[in-house]
Amino acid sequence: MPISESRTEEIKKSLKRCDDETVAAALRFEKTRDLDELNAIILGVLARDAANPPPGGVASAADDAKLMEVIGMDSFGMMEVVMTAEEVLGVTVATEEMNGIRTLGDLKQFLRSKLTA
Repeated sequence: MPISESRTEEIKKSLKRCDDETVAAALRFEKTRDLDELNAIILGVLARDAANPPPGGVASAADDAKLMEVIGMDSFGMMEVVMTAEEVLGVTVATEEMNGIRTLGDLKQFLRSKLTA
């Protein structure tokens, strides 16, 4: 199903300052709902919002990388990630649901479970 122009603009606005690959993955996800696009979206948003990204960049982080200590996220950045997930992926995330998310793998698994629920 084609994506409306207004939805395309909404996704692009939500992903401002993200690289083109992230935006393209989000637009493909919107069209296909293919969960294989999720990793590129997550990594792109984290790269945008990390206050102190690791030397190799967020894309080099393993799933066991701690979001705060290794990837360089702070509480403001995590709020941005949640708001972006809600806007781009169409999920609702309660603040208390984020309490157990410590690693990149936790975040990926959490968003996958929200999308398949």
